[in-house]
Amino acid sequence: MAEAAGEAASSTTVYVVDDDPALCESVDWLLGSIGISPHICHSADEFLDAYDGGHPACIILDVRMPRMSGPRLQEKLNEFAPHVAIIFVSAHGDIRMSVSTLQAGALDFLEKPYDPQRLLDAVQAGMDKATERFHTFAQRRSIEAKVALLTPRERDILALVVEGLPSQNIARRLQMSVKTVDVHRARIKSKTDADSISTLVRDILRFDVAVPTDAAS
Repeated sequence: MAEAAGEAASSTTVYVVDDDPALCESVDWLLGSIGISPHICHSADEFLDAYDGGHPACIILDVRMPRMSGPRLQEKLNEFAPHVAIIFVSAHGDIRMSVSTLQAGALDFLEKPYDPQRLLDAVQAGMDKATERFHTFAQRRSIEAKVALLTPRERDILALVVEGLPSQNIARRLQMSVKTVDVHRARIKSKTDADSISTLVRDILRFDVAVPTDAAS
């Protein structure tokens, strides 16, 4: 178990965000027993100062804290780092709160005092999920950036290719020649540095990337 945790820890940082020093010390010791060195933050603001969204993160997050609560921090993270894995902990069992945080993307909701093994299991699962989410998020951003390089007409054509239309149908839809469509397809492939239009479409569908179109077309 320690070896698996160490492999995940190489790419994922574990944060403990709680205003209770005793709990932070306890979690720090518990995670240290399996080779994980967490980053301790005693407030949501301290965490936001430490984390910029640029790497995978698993967060053990207290629900009730001064200034900014755990659920409020979750809202902020969903805006710029929806790939993080959050494990909420709370001394106040609240079914409505647990349901709302899980629906917003949290992985787990543990009541204090928590079972040590359950927390360890949740953290290890969270580290794996954080890495997976981060890589998916990075891939989606990369494809979105490539699509943003295209002209409005090229995006119109790409969107129809994603729908499964062949060049002849796209030409009729956009009132242009098939040759012009094929020229645009070649430019799309070149600008996005794709191996082929088919692989680009596959990635767009796989990572659920929206292709904005020109409403005037």
